[in-house]
Amino acid sequence: MSFTYPLMLIGLAAILVPIIIHLFNFRRYKTVQFSNVKMLEDIQKKTKRASQVQQLITLLLRILGIACLVLAFAQPYLRGGNKNVKKGNVVSIFVDNSYSMESNSKNGSRLYDAVDAAKNIVQSFGFSDDFVLTTQDFSGEESHILNKDQMLDLLDRIAVSPNSHTFKEIRTFENHTLQSSPKENVIHYYISDFQKNNFDLTLLRNDSSTHIGLIPTPSEQLSNVGIDSCWFQTPVFKLDNTVTLVARIHNYGSEEVQKVPVKLHVNDKQKAIAAIDIAAGNYIDCHLTYRIDEKGTNCGKVSIEDAPITFDDELYFTYEVSENSTVTVIYDKEPNRFLTALYGKDSVFTYQPMSYQQINYTELRQSAVVVLNEVPTISSGLADELTKFVKAGGTLLVFPSTKMDNTVNNLLKSLNAGTFGSVVDKALKCKYINSESIYFKGALESNDPRMDMPSTLKHYALTSGSNGSETIMTLEDNSPMLVSYPAESGQVILSAVAMNDDWGNAHRHALFFVPLHNIGIMNAVQQKLYNLIGVDQMQKVLLPTDRSDEAIELRARKGNEEFIPEQRRLGNETALYFHNQAHTSDWYDLMRGGQVLGTLAFNLNRRESDLTCYSENELKKISNELGDNISITSADTKNIAKSVSDKLNGKPLWPWFVILSLLFFLAEIALLRFWGKPSLNEE
Repeated sequence: MSFTYPLMLIGLAAILVPIIIHLFNFRRYKTVQFSNVKMLEDIQKKTKRASQVQQLITLLLRILGIACLVLAFAQPYLRGGNKNVKKGNVVSIFVDNSYSMESNSKNGSRLYDAVDAAKNIVQSFGFSDDFVLTTQDFSGEESHILNKDQMLDLLDRIAVSPNSHTFKEIRTFENHTLQSSPKENVIHYYISDFQKNNFDLTLLRNDSSTHIGLIPTPSEQLSNVGIDSCWFQTPVFKLDNTVTLVARIHNYGSEEVQKVPVKLHVNDKQKAIAAIDIAAGNYIDCHLTYRIDEKGTNCGKVSIEDAPITFDDELYFTYEVSENSTVTVIYDKEPNRFLTALYGKDSVFTYQPMSYQQINYTELRQSAVVVLNEVPTISSGLADELTKFVKAGGTLLVFPSTKMDNTVNNLLKSLNAGTFGSVVDKALKCKYINSESIYFKGALESNDPRMDMPSTLKHYALTSGSNGSETIMTLEDNSPMLVSYPAESGQVILSAVAMNDDWGNAHRHALFFVPLHNIGIMNAVQQKLYNLIGVDQMQKVLLPTDRSDEAIELRARKGNEEFIPEQRRLGNETALYFHNQAHTSDWYDLMRGGQVLGTLAFNLNRRESDLTCYSENELKKISNELGDNISITSADTKNIAKSVSDKLNGKPLWPWFVILSLLFFLAEIALLRFWGKPSLNEE
C-alpha cells in the first residue's frame, strides 16, 4: 500500500489527545448527596469496574476513528502501473476510425464505442497533462500536442475514414508527435477492433512507456466477400481485340458461399457476367472475357453483391486504348525498308523517319519509341534529348553500325544500359527465346527447340549494364541477341545485329519481328489500372503540353468530391501526387480549364476486408507475453475511466478509510449514549 500524500501521516500524532485525556482523566467530579450510605461501597466498586471497561473501549474507538481519518487524508492506494505521476503525463490515444469500425455493436457502432471510451480516458487525467490523438487520417491536427479541452473537441469530430494503416505506421506517426512533449511519463491507449492483418502487436515488446492500454471494441463477427484486385492477362489494349480481365474474389468468412454473381461493366455497358462458388477462407480468380470496342479512356467496374459489408463490393479501373503509337526512326543515309514495312504500313503506328543530321526535336518528344538505325554518331544535342526522352518513360531501340563511334556508347553509359563491344565474325543461330518476356508473352504457343530460328553471320558482343536487364533472345554462344535495360521510367533495348543482309537473316525472320512489333506498341500498355486510397500516392500521366500554366483538377464522377493534386512535369509525362486527397471509390476525371484530359480510378484499401480480429482473451494472452505494463480493458466497460485510473495509478483506498472512520465515531457515540443506561425494570 502506498500514499499519495504521505506527509499527512504526521496527523497520526493526534491519537495522543484521547490517550492523554483517558490517562489523566481530565473530568470534573460532582458531589452526590446520599441519605443512606449502607450500600455505597458496593456501588462504587461496580461502577468503577464498568467505567474502566467503557473508557478503554471508547479510547480504542477514538484512536481508530482518528487514525482512519488521517489515513483517508493521506489517500492510500494499491500501487498500479504509473510510478512517476509527479513528472507529468503525455497521453497518446489511437482511435481506429477505419471502415471496419462502422459495423454494429451493442451500443450502436464500434466507432461510437471507441470515441466514448477515448473521452472517458481523457476525463480520468488532469488539465496539466498533455494529449496526443491519432486516427487513420494522420491529419495535421493530429501532429500536435493537445490540452484536455482540445483533445475532447477533436474526439467529437472523428468520422469514418477511407484510410487504413498498419500498426507500424501508426506507431511511427504517434511517436513522432510525442517527441514534442516535455513530459516524461508516456502513456499509450489503442482503441480498435484489432484486425489481425493490420496489427502486429509484437511491436510493443520491450516498449519503455509507463503504461500501454489495449481497448478492444467488441461486436459480432461478420462474414465478408470482397473483390481483392483485378488485372488483364494481356498488357496491350487495341481496338476490336478480345481481352480477359481477371478479378480475384475473396471469401473472408468461415462458410462457403455459392453462386456469387460477378458483373463487369465498361463505359456503363455490361460486358460480362459470371457466378462463382468460393470455399471458406479462400479466393477465386474469376475470368471475364470481352471485346474492346471503344478508343480512348475506358472506365470499367467489377461488382458483386454482399451485405452488410459493401465497401469492397466494387472495384473501379481505367485503361487507355490508343489509336496508334508514334515510332520515330532515325537513320544514316536512307530509311531501312524492313523497319518501314514493320512500322510504316501498320495502322497501329504513326511512322516518322528522319535523318540523324536533320532532327525534328518537337516530333521526337511526342514519340513513344525512338529507333536508332545504324547511326554512326550522335551529337550532344541529340544525346541530351534522347536521355530526357528515355528517363521520362520513352523506349530507345538501337541497331548497331560498323561505323559508329564512341558517342553511341557514351549515350548508353549515361542511361546505365549495356554497350556495344567488339564484332564477333561467327555464324550463329538464335538458341533461346524468352517466352515469358513482355515482348514475347502470348505470341508463342510453345517454345519448341526444333522451331526455325533466326541466324546471324556476325554480331556485336554486348557488355552488361545496370541491374534488372532482361535478355529477350539468346544466341548459341549464350551471348544476348536482343536485350532490354531499364532506365528510370523508360527502357533501352539493344540489338546485337543490324537490319541488313550482311548480318544474317534476323531482319527477315518473323520471330525477330514479334518483339520489335511489341516494342512499338508498349506505350499502349496500361501501367496502372487503379489507385488504392491511402496507399498509392502518385501516378504518372501523359498530358498535352499546351496551357500547362493551368492547374490540373481531379473531379469524382459521383458526388461532389474534387481536389487539385500536386503536379510535377517529368519530360513528356506529368507526375500527380494525391496526398490522401481522394476519399471515395470512383472514377476521377482529370480536368484542366474545363476540359477532360483523362480519367483515373481510385478504390478503398482492401486491407479492411478481412474482418478477423483478436478476441479479448487472445489480446490478454499476447499482452502477458509482451510485458507487465500492457493491460486489456473492454470498450464496453461501464466505468472505463475508473478502470483506467485504477490500472494506471493504483486502486484508491481512501473511501474505505473514510467509511471506517465514520463507523468508529458512530460506535463511540452509541457506546457513550447507551452503555450503563438503566433499564425500565431497574427504574
